[in-house]
Amino acid sequence: MIARLRLPRVKQTRHRPTRAFCEADRWSFDPRYTQGRCPICGWAPEGALSAPGWLALANRVDWDIVGLFLLADVLVLVGLIVANATGLLPTGHGNIGMPSSPGVASGARLH
Repeated sequence: MIARLRLPRVKQTRHRPTRAFCEADRWSFDPRYTQGRCPICGWAPEGALSAPGWLALANRVDWDIVGLFLLADVLVLVGLIVANATGLLPTGHGNIGMPSSPGVASGARLH
């Protein structure tokens, strides 16, 4: 005897049209990508789908400023790499207060 699994039925949903047509501008647009409004005049079709959350967040970010800060960070990093390669950055521990070479006094000794 073969056991049969009963799969749930998928409800048939009516797909709302994803395109809207603005009569004032004679412009066809997808309301999901324009915050539910006509990009030219701002008309909102009735029952228009809103944008996904990630797209609404991405539209609020000023990507030019993000790119400018990223470019500045990369330029500072490249500047530090070049400065290190040319020896402009101090490396290791400093020798302040230490003799110039081991075993040699920095001043004259009186015996």
